[in-house]
Amino acid sequence: MKKLYNFCLFVMMFVITVQPGGVFANEKVNIAIISFSPYAPWYIVKEKGLAKGVDLEVQIIEDITAKNAAISGTELQCMMNTLDSLVVAAAADVPVTVVAIPAMSYGLDEMVVSEGIASVSDFPGKSYGADYAFLNHMWMLLTLKKAGIAYEQLSHSILLPQDSAAAFVSGALDIDVNYIPFSKQSLDRPGSRVLKTSRSDKTWERGLISESIACNTQWLSENPETAKELLRAWFEAVDWWKENPEEGNEIIAAGLDWPVSDVRLTQNGAVMLNLYQNLGAFGVGGAPLCASMPENIDPAPPEPSGWGKELFGGAPDCAAGYIRETWDLFGKVYIEAGVMNSRADSGAGMDSSLLEALGEEGIGDRYASNKWIGRLGAE
Repeated sequence: MKKLYNFCLFVMMFVITVQPGGVFANEKVNIAIISFSPYAPWYIVKEKGLAKGVDLEVQIIEDITAKNAAISGTELQCMMNTLDSLVVAAAADVPVTVVAIPAMSYGLDEMVVSEGIASVSDFPGKSYGADYAFLNHMWMLLTLKKAGIAYEQLSHSILLPQDSAAAFVSGALDIDVNYIPFSKQSLDRPGSRVLKTSRSDKTWERGLISESIACNTQWLSENPETAKELLRAWFEAVDWWKENPEEGNEIIAAGLDWPVSDVRLTQNGAVMLNLYQNLGAFGVGGAPLCASMPENIDPAPPEPSGWGKELFGGAPDCAAGYIRETWDLFGKVYIEAGVMNSRADSGAGMDSSLLEALGEEGIGDRYASNKWIGRLGAE
């Protein structure tokens, strides 16, 4: 009788485990990225099975409008986008909430200028190429605002990265605001040169060219533990990549269908933030990236960036809790430039509670690597 009881109990537990909706069933989560290696640690999460209880599906969706539409329904739970793109989405009532800052540009973005342009003061009357309401557009607008140059003093050609580079090389533009590898193609134009990069411009001090992880707002409220586990797995994957860059690069390259050399090149212009640096960005613990730069990173120029003085009311260039101020600045600038008619406050568009919960659980100590994956790209 006892054997029969044990057998029946085993069968019941087996059925509960494998039945759809059973207590041990994995929850399906769809995440959208673009073909971009700083967005691709999700492939490490999948390869290593890091997200416990989560059936993770990674989708590559290049079009921002398509991603916004998908996350507004039930097709996507989370997505990766530039922070300024999320500011635009939130203002358009796309139901998304930014939960983390995964990466920062550190030389990946470049302004290539034609012969005769010696500084930003030479920009008035010139033409530039950049995609619309995208990070390179924002970078140019911030550059002009900081220099006291009206946005209208330049002619903006709305072009995709590859088209902007081609137009610049043909002589149709004076400035190409772009990112590697497209900005390197622009240097084929005789007499052209890189005027500045996100590294020399120190945009990373205030997250001015910043990536973000965002999730559907309702899904977040209904699935907080799944969202927290997903975010924990992200930081574990990034930490593992930093400690195993060669194998990590192979996994990333396979996921994106890139050559490993392209992963190395891209990561040479980016910094992957750990949990402490995320907490520092939100001002809820840790230290911001500018106060905790990665080991062995190629140093930026020593001159102060002036971003805090010029665009943040005289605040320090390097400050904890900068990301909400940057969100609000993006909204203000895009309204000034006619990109948006209204804006969503950072209090509604961002939520640091998952990061704080992970911090309280000691995840920051567990995944504390601060190595620069880009070091391999410099060899």
